[in-house]
Amino acid sequence: MKHDIPKSPVIILYLLLCTLLYLPDCYAQKFELDGKRKKYTIGFKTVQNLIIIPIYINGKGPYNFLLDTGVGQMIITDTSFLKHYQLKKFSTIKVQGYGFGESVDAILTRDVNVRMGKATINKIPTAIFTEDVFNLSGYLGVHIYGILGYYFFNSFKVKVNYGKNTITMYRPGIPVKIKGDRIPIEIRNAKPYIQAEIETQEHGKVKLDMLLDNGSSHPMTLEALNQAAFPLPQNHIAANLGVGINGIISGSIARITKLKIGAHSFENVLTGFPAYNKEIAQLEGNNRNGSIGADILRHFTVTFDYENEAIYLKKNHSGKPTFEHDMAGMEIYVVENGVRKYYIGRIEPDSPAEKAGIHPDDEILSVDLKNMTYYDLSGLTELFKSKDGKLTIIEVLRGKEKHFILLRLKRRI
Repeated sequence: MKHDIPKSPVIILYLLLCTLLYLPDCYAQKFELDGKRKKYTIGFKTVQNLIIIPIYINGKGPYNFLLDTGVGQMIITDTSFLKHYQLKKFSTIKVQGYGFGESVDAILTRDVNVRMGKATINKIPTAIFTEDVFNLSGYLGVHIYGILGYYFFNSFKVKVNYGKNTITMYRPGIPVKIKGDRIPIEIRNAKPYIQAEIETQEHGKVKLDMLLDNGSSHPMTLEALNQAAFPLPQNHIAANLGVGINGIISGSIARITKLKIGAHSFENVLTGFPAYNKEIAQLEGNNRNGSIGADILRHFTVTFDYENEAIYLKKNHSGKPTFEHDMAGMEIYVVENGVRKYYIGRIEPDSPAEKAGIHPDDEILSVDLKNMTYYDLSGLTELFKSKDGKLTIIEVLRGKEKHFILLRLKRRI
């Protein structure tokens, strides 16, 4: 049985709106808190390190949206939106992405009003895709309707407490005592950029211009250096890093000796190296080196202050952060059709999953003799990168036959 297989959104979200129209006049619009309220706090949930918030659109909802610093216009990815709303003013464009394949259609409109808790914005510029090219719901195991970014972060001082899963928004002009180390950022094309430093065995210390992208679930990606592909560390493995608008984005996974942001440093950082494409830099209009993602930011309470071009980082726990890659070598996705089912997607060559005899399109019936009602997708992902050498029993349905398979996890990078 074949399904549309979602891929990890390591880099897909910041690739998306490079291709859409940049409309500087639109970005003056902002969310506003109701009444005289000075601040407001809303809860969120995280899946694969990504922030999911409930919002209302044109009075209906709530709808699950990803909150992502890596996008400008609001994006609606769930195609059912077009069936339930009568848009009065819109235009249709073709969006050319990265990877291989044809362009896809997107509807641009301002006929959208949004409420997030006690904050509202009217006529927010929005891109609505006519095809669900990312299948974020399948990848995350939660129904995702779209992505919200710049318009929210540019409206307030925004404190994201990853430890408590809360977001606090502060009305502009209200004095706020912000805890944490202040680090300058630069807003370019509606996205925040930060200066960071890495250290590698091959190149020593290298200063970098990095997109700050909490819509990337992984710690870091490195794309370019001196207008060429970022040099790969000697020890690396091939990997699919995500999916663009019309194709798989291939690359490699490796580890960087050290990452330093302000006074904070991380060691042995898992890093994605996407295949280099000059179009990315040309469409983005700058020469960034890569991006810093949510698997770094989640170690802090992060306050975004776009107005004053700064973020504040306050460590939210003690201990040494560690970063692990999938130790099974297989992708898992969800199909919802009245009943939630889990399927195997792509399998990495020479991986533990391939050696164990797991096949693409196998349906997972149980893991360690527990049926799948016991798990969610996030829990499964953590299980399969939990411990080098761990032995797991997986029951799968292949066609009409059931198979019990012993899978021994292996740290591959």
